Amino acid sequence: MLRYASPRSRWVAGLLAAILTACTDSSGPPPQPVVTPVDPATAGAIIAQVRFAGPVPTPVAINMAAAGRCADLHPEPVFDQPVQSSGGKLADTLVYIESGLGERTFRFPTEPVVINQRGCLYHPRSVALMVGQPLEFHNSDPEAHNVHGRPVEVHAWNFMMSRPGATRTLYFDAPEIGIRVGCDIHPWMRAYVSVLSHPYFGVSDRDGTVKLTNVPPGHYVVAAWHPTLGERRGEVTLAPGGTQTVNLQY
Repeated sequence: MLRYASPRSRWVAGLLAAILTACTDSSGPPPQPVVTPVDPATAGAIIAQVRFAGPVPTPVAINMAAAGRCADLHPEPVFDQPVQSSGGKLADTLVYIESGLGERTFRFPTEPVVINQRGCLYHPRSVALMVGQPLEFHNSDPEAHNVHGRPVEVHAWNFMMSRPGATRTLYFDAPEIGIRVGCDIHPWMRAYVSVLSHPYFGVSDRDGTVKLTNVPPGHYVVAAWHPTLGERRGEVTLAPGGTQTVNLQY
């Protein structure tokens, strides 16, 4: 289920019906769960290294000609490069513990994860957060955008952000990996949101590495998810106070 809460932006009339049927109002996040403590004396770390072998696909120029104000924000060409890899290291890949935590529960952060609409693009393009943690969308453009989430498990959403400085906050109360987010006005805009029930996740940057810390000892399946390349998995057994490395190869 999805919940959102923030002051309303001005609606665009043609999308009003879709907006009203897509979301459910809420005054705030769900309550914090009863937390299962992690003993810092025995917790360890998992280091995931995400790699990509083979040629990187050629970037494709984004044609913004139909949206003049978007094009005006980019004096130089803008390219869509869905596979960001250099030196065999893969960026923009979600890494997370898929199984092994059992029935443990964790407190969610109260600071928001932010996706900004700037230059008619999403920044960053891939984010992850915990169930209950706020997700904020910002609009830094003079151009209006709608933010259309297309999940499979949680409720879909679709709302307008029609002016510079507009913000909107969403809360999720169930997990889902790789929710597609787009703008129906500017179809080249794409982002991906992953919601998890625990804090053991991260999105790789250009070094292709994600470090998961304060992990209790145990046997784990560690998964990687990339919006273009799909999923990979590896297994690790973490001893008390230990550090293990898992290689996730595309």
